[in-house]
Amino acid sequence: MNPPPPVRKTSPWPAVIAIGVLLMFAALFIGELAQVSGGDSDLPPAERTVTGDSYVETVSALLIEADAAKGEALVKRYGCISCHQGAGAQNKLAPEWAGVATRAATRRPPLTAAAYLYESIVYARAYDVDGYTAQMPLIYGNIIPEVDLGDILAYLLTLEE
Repeated sequence: MNPPPPVRKTSPWPAVIAIGVLLMFAALFIGELAQVSGGDSDLPPAERTVTGDSYVETVSALLIEADAAKGEALVKRYGCISCHQGAGAQNKLAPEWAGVATRAATRRPPLTAAAYLYESIVYARAYDVDGYTAQMPLIYGNIIPEVDLGDILAYLLTLEE
């Protein structure tokens, strides 16, 4: 008669580590979801009420060495054109860019066209255009480097009617 095979004890640590990593990713996901769905909480307190001076210093600094030609290439690279031109604009995903500089000058008084466009990119939930759902991702203010943002603003400001 053969003795029973020895029982092999396994360590619980691999399972504990896997569960810990899973919980960490769940917490990050919930945090990001809360940030994306958070109404006007993505606005700094000083900017919730706009004035004629809102964003002026920031936008002026961004536009000093901005290059509209680079901005035109950047809106393609960042995927902006998928919602703001062609089928995206026709299906009311986002306002069409044709004439955006002209409309931006009067869209949200007392903001200048440049200040309004800046706010629309960086604080996408600050103002919703009638007829469009609030679909602009809130991440662009965090992922677009300032130099690129300046170039994009310079490009958008060339799109007059």
